[in-house]
Amino acid sequence: MKTSSSPWIRSFTFLLFLLSSTPFKASAQDNRCFLIGGGSAETFFVSENATVGSVIGVLRIAGDPSADGDITMRLEASNETVVSIDTHTKNLTLIKALDKEGLTGPAQVMTRITCERRGPNAELSLTIPVNIRVTDANDNSPIFRNSTYFINISESTMVGSVVLQGIQALDADQPGPYSTVQYSILPGPYSDVLAFTSSLEGTLVLKKAVDYETLKHFKIAIRAQDQGQPPLYTDAVVSIEINDSDDQNPLFGQSRYWAHLPQPARKGTGLEIRPEPMRAVDQDAGINASIRYAWNAGGAEYQDFFLDPLNGSVSLNRNLEDNELVQPVILVVKAHQVDNLDRYALTTLTVSRSWSFSPQLQYLQRRYSVQVLENVPVDTIILAMAINKPIDQSIRFVMENHNGTEQAFSVDKTGEIKLERTLDYETQMTHQFIVWVTDGLTNDTATVEVTVLDVNDWDPRFELAEYEFIVKESALPVGSVIGHIQVDDGDAADRVTLQLKGSESRAFNVHDNGDVVFSDPSALNSTVVHLMVVARDSGIPPRQASVPVKINLPVDFLMMNGSGITLSTADGSGLLLIILGILLGILSLIISGLAVYLCQYKRKKTQPSPLTVVQPQPKVGVSGLYSGDTSTPITATLRRIPINPLARPSCRRVVPIQSPTLVPVQNSPPPPPMPPPTPPPRQQTASNSPHKISSSGGSNNNEESPMSQQQQHRTFLSSSQPTAWPTDASLPRRVKKLSWEDEFNVFF
Repeated sequence: MKTSSSPWIRSFTFLLFLLSSTPFKASAQDNRCFLIGGGSAETFFVSENATVGSVIGVLRIAGDPSADGDITMRLEASNETVVSIDTHTKNLTLIKALDKEGLTGPAQVMTRITCERRGPNAELSLTIPVNIRVTDANDNSPIFRNSTYFINISESTMVGSVVLQGIQALDADQPGPYSTVQYSILPGPYSDVLAFTSSLEGTLVLKKAVDYETLKHFKIAIRAQDQGQPPLYTDAVVSIEINDSDDQNPLFGQSRYWAHLPQPARKGTGLEIRPEPMRAVDQDAGINASIRYAWNAGGAEYQDFFLDPLNGSVSLNRNLEDNELVQPVILVVKAHQVDNLDRYALTTLTVSRSWSFSPQLQYLQRRYSVQVLENVPVDTIILAMAINKPIDQSIRFVMENHNGTEQAFSVDKTGEIKLERTLDYETQMTHQFIVWVTDGLTNDTATVEVTVLDVNDWDPRFELAEYEFIVKESALPVGSVIGHIQVDDGDAADRVTLQLKGSESRAFNVHDNGDVVFSDPSALNSTVVHLMVVARDSGIPPRQASVPVKINLPVDFLMMNGSGITLSTADGSGLLLIILGILLGILSLIISGLAVYLCQYKRKKTQPSPLTVVQPQPKVGVSGLYSGDTSTPITATLRRIPINPLARPSCRRVVPIQSPTLVPVQNSPPPPPMPPPTPPPRQQTASNSPHKISSSGGSNNNEESPMSQQQQHRTFLSSSQPTAWPTDASLPRRVKKLSWEDEFNVFF
């Protein structure tokens, strides 16, 4: 083993000695001007807000670019030089501003640097591409498309309505948070009137109702700012003009006017109205609709005066004698807008003779009556009291306390009666009080009676949410009361009427006092009646309410009361059950008749009928069949059972063959002898052995019947001799085989 491997070991040892003794000097690779870490290009990412003169990166070029170094680098000259290389360094210095958007500077810089080697291999130089990519900075503020926005808003605009769309501010920064603009309203006067639907959408909506009469014009400041850190923003102004709408009634210059009859009082003479001409103006100054004047009533006293519909002046309509119009009259004047008759104002004009004025202060009427709806709002002026002197600072009106009436009404310094709290007709229908007037020297009193008019503000109310009445008597006379329904109305003056509704409502009647009365038994078809009672009051407008009513009647109630229906059910379906019972009876008769027919048909088909299938001769002579006796022929009679024609072919039974009757045949010559047949290879029992019946004279009437262990009766021959094959008998030449087709043809 040692002698065979020692030469190889000595050779390997010698080789190692040579390698170790020979000085190995790996020549180092000259990688100057190559990129440290590999690669073929240099890439720098610089923010667009980098200042000019700053170092944006250091080149990863292998070698020393210093004065005593081994490489020299220079930048490729270009007219659009953005960076420079510091002398004897690898630093890139920015010499021109950058801009990601490309507006004020380049958005990307592509340049090349040439690196040359010094010393060995000086002839080799490399050019390295330098890619300077500018990154975005938040250096642009959002700018509104318009510095000022103008809006016209009607004072009738609903709160929540959009009043201005399309406010937009654009940010020049790249898509992202620096260019995402948010809108807001700066705090200040009227800043709560409008609002942005979303901070990211420039849509303004009305947040607070405006009124032209109180505010015609206002401005708000809006701001658009980005999402930078810190954010940059721009402000704009929204100027809003409020447009007047027809939401104010006309207004008279005075709450009351008076005039003296001229002397003489002739037709066409104008009245001098004081304290100023009677005029009304539209309070909607922006619309300033035209006004028309008219009398607000049509009494006899109005016939004596003519009111000019255009200017509101009043003149005499006829000549008045001195004995006429002795007492002052108060005329009510109505001023309405031409374009909207629902906008109107009322005032009073008191007309009297000059001599009717007494130096003593007194009311022109001693008693005032006024009717007021109970739903009239508080602070409504319901009456203006008139005196015989002009109202000045010396005149004073005082209401006399009477059962707390002063809490519901008040009188001001001009004699106007004002409503102080809500009236209720059901609590108090009339109010009566006395009003004093004084000028410091004399005084007078007048009685005021206020009649409260009812307003239908209550629905009829039932005592129960549902009524159920149980009738125990089977025989109930017409007119009997079966129950009572209690209903009330909060309006004292309203009268409530009741009415029944439902499919069987004619069977009963309900009185206004709530009694439910049995009225018509012929209208009933069920022992459980569901009705609806509707209560309706007499208010204006009328109100109504309803309640369900259930009436339970005895089972024999309909029969006892002659309703014509003898079957009652709890669910009202007696007639339906009768019809259903008749139909079931008819169906039962049909089924019974069909069953009888089928039974008769089956009985008829199952009767046996003898059929002779051995033709033309009823006798079959077989000499010594299964017997050694050749002198006794056999006559067989075949009887078949009819097959059900409705049965399937696979279910049909094999026609059994009746045992043949052995009849001796007289004067028949014995058949010629024949050799015995070869016995079968296997002995079969009588239950499964096939038999052939032959006829000496028939060729077409013989049949071969297939035998079945379960379905066929076997044919046995009676013989005293032992069973043996015939020796002297011969089978007929032509034998017809019995088959299912023949049986089928027989019965069908």
